[in-house]
Amino acid sequence: MTGLEVIATALRLARSGAGSLVVLRGPLGCGRSAALKDAKRLAESLDVRVMRATGARQERDFPFGVVHQLTGGELSGSTRPDGLHEVLVTAGLALITVDDLQWADEESLRALACSADRLDRIPVVMVVCVRDGDVWSGSPLVEQVIRQAAHVVQLERPLLAESSRQKLVICLRAQPRWVRSVLDAMAILGDDSDTELIVPLAEVDEVGCMTALRAMDRLGLVDQSAPRFVHRVVREAVEETMAPADRVRLQTRAVRLLHDVGRPAEVVAGRLLAITFAQGLWAVEVLRTAAVLAMERGAPLVAVEHLRRALLEQPQAGRRRATLLVELAAAERGVDRAAAALHLSVGARMVTATRERAAIAARFVPGALVEAPPAVRELVQSIEDELRAARPHDDVLGDLALRIEARSHHAECMAPGRFVRCVDRLGECPDETFPTTSAGRDLLSVRLHCATIASTWRAGDVAASAQRLLAHAPPRPDHVHTPIATLVTTLCAADSVDALSVWLHSALERAVAAKSVTEQVFIEAEQMLVLLHRGRIAAARSLAEKILDTAGTDGLASEVLVTLGSVAWETQDDRLVSRLVPLVEERTRNPALSVVYQMLCGAASVVAMDLKAGLAHLMDAGSQLKELGWRNPVLYPWRSEAARILHRSGDVAAARELAAEQHALAVEWGSAAGVGRALCHLGSMTEGDAGVAMLRQAVSVLEGSANRFELARALWQVGTRTADRHCVERSSAVAVECGESPLVARVESAAGQGDGGCALTGAQQRIVELALAGRSNQEIADFMQVGVRVVEKHLTNAYRKLGVRGRSGLPAALTAIGPFARCR
Repeated sequence: MTGLEVIATALRLARSGAGSLVVLRGPLGCGRSAALKDAKRLAESLDVRVMRATGARQERDFPFGVVHQLTGGELSGSTRPDGLHEVLVTAGLALITVDDLQWADEESLRALACSADRLDRIPVVMVVCVRDGDVWSGSPLVEQVIRQAAHVVQLERPLLAESSRQKLVICLRAQPRWVRSVLDAMAILGDDSDTELIVPLAEVDEVGCMTALRAMDRLGLVDQSAPRFVHRVVREAVEETMAPADRVRLQTRAVRLLHDVGRPAEVVAGRLLAITFAQGLWAVEVLRTAAVLAMERGAPLVAVEHLRRALLEQPQAGRRRATLLVELAAAERGVDRAAAALHLSVGARMVTATRERAAIAARFVPGALVEAPPAVRELVQSIEDELRAARPHDDVLGDLALRIEARSHHAECMAPGRFVRCVDRLGECPDETFPTTSAGRDLLSVRLHCATIASTWRAGDVAASAQRLLAHAPPRPDHVHTPIATLVTTLCAADSVDALSVWLHSALERAVAAKSVTEQVFIEAEQMLVLLHRGRIAAARSLAEKILDTAGTDGLASEVLVTLGSVAWETQDDRLVSRLVPLVEERTRNPALSVVYQMLCGAASVVAMDLKAGLAHLMDAGSQLKELGWRNPVLYPWRSEAARILHRSGDVAAARELAAEQHALAVEWGSAAGVGRALCHLGSMTEGDAGVAMLRQAVSVLEGSANRFELARALWQVGTRTADRHCVERSSAVAVECGESPLVARVESAAGQGDGGCALTGAQQRIVELALAGRSNQEIADFMQVGVRVVEKHLTNAYRKLGVRGRSGLPAALTAIGPFARCR
């Protein structure tokens, strides 16, 4: 039965003259006081007199305080224990309630015990409440009263909530100091709580600890078996009762205690993060060990936190602090390259020995050095000059000198105004002497990259050297932080990616196995670039979306953003362009990203039908590239899109001039993909047999290219210009071969229509682009100032030519056939 049911039964029996004592007991918040209120309402409904009292901890020293509450002063001045019973005898049918019996004064407890022993002779029901777990609830006098009970109702453990916190705080502050010490220790230790740690931290003996835990278990606040708090609200209430000074003192003692008993380094380090003052050299070693473990499990941000906290233990400049800064930079290089470069430069200034300074300078990530403040680059340059002046014969110093030169050379390659100096150092062709050390291969990688973006050497020569370098470089995930990473761009531009695909796949497998999340993003970006240069357009676009969705938009390295921009530009994916524009805009201090930003803005303007703005952005990108000295037409093909815009605008001569310039640069560089694509662009703008001859030559060149989709496009253009069924069919087959949808041109449409019979007219092209922009037929008609039926007719003809059934098929169709095949 419930407590109220027991009380109701006792009241019915009391009407016959036999009273009884009912005890309601339970932990904090179990509903004892609520049960008494319900009993009062029940008694009043039965016309039973109610006499109430409540024990109070602050009033335990007032004799007969609870009795006086019950009698209303009728026993004032009396000190006889049986005085209460005399009042109850004359009270008649009555309900006596006493809440918090454990806090009643001793005199009242004796009076209640005396009365309870004789309740069976008078019509009085006495109900008392006892809070289990309270330090006073086990006193002999309270136990004496409870032993007289006819019924003891054990109330259930409560479900604590936020509303209980204030009550918990009051209860906790009422506990003895030694009990609160145990609770404070549990709150500080958290999940690491056990009696082995609680006892020394709380400064109690084992018996006292177990006694406190049993009491708090009965109170409903602690699970003694764990030991742990039953609810977070309890822990929060304990923390609220702790003085700030006590909290700091206990946190400091706890972290050293955990270290001394051999808890894992990451557990101890996690607690050190909450302490803002130095702990000593032992803390440095713990934090360094924890950082290593965090890196091994793929948590560089955690490692960075640990090492930044370790710097607090080494405030003085010197070799030890420099070591910490180097380790911190190694953890930061994948998540915060700018901070890593800054910390390396600070560390290098703290040491004086040339060897130590060179060892630190050799750790700079090439890409981060490009974006570092001038003072950082000047530091690296000074160390390079220092080594050059020393002319080291020591193998280690010589190795460091080559690594630093590679990084300095890379920074110059990417800096406006200094690129000419880099080109002058390259010579007319690659040195036939292949480097025997990894440091030498680092420098050669950078030289090849510089020669690639400047088109100084031929693509074939660059590809041969880069392939040899790749064969000697193990596919480790951390290659993305070294000059070896430049080989990816070099080989893609040189149209030599077969071995690179296998190498990157192996590197990615190792990164996944090592849980190197940051390196995985870099390698996936490199794979994305390879897919793009193999003609796997849809796969590259899909991987770009994955990187943006999973890696997030904050902290993407400049190399990753440049690659994403290349994919967005080449695929003309307006959604990808719109996602990248704001990201790249924030990083335009990087020369490469500044160019990419202008090209993306150009693409966005074309999608919005603002051809004038699109052309202006592309011409701006071209101006920047000329200023930088970056002449490679494969990496930044801005002339192609600018020529297309000019052609659409009616300036055919200017369009052909740009296309011819693109072709000349492509021939100078010499990669099959670059030359074939340039020929396609130029041939599409050239009328008659001369244009067809260029397109056929493009097909011939692209047969030897890794970019199979460019071959498919060239075949499609030849087929549609000459009504060659075989070329059209093969173009679709090649497109499917490289993982794309079949090209949508139909042999039936091409047959008998003559030169360009399958291409869209200018009006059809404009209407299709407006339809792709999401405009309705009526909106298109209003924009072009024609009738709706004219728009419908042009769209119908465009659907037929492109081989699609409606608007939903337009994006894939136009991506497949390429920009210049869309219009005459």
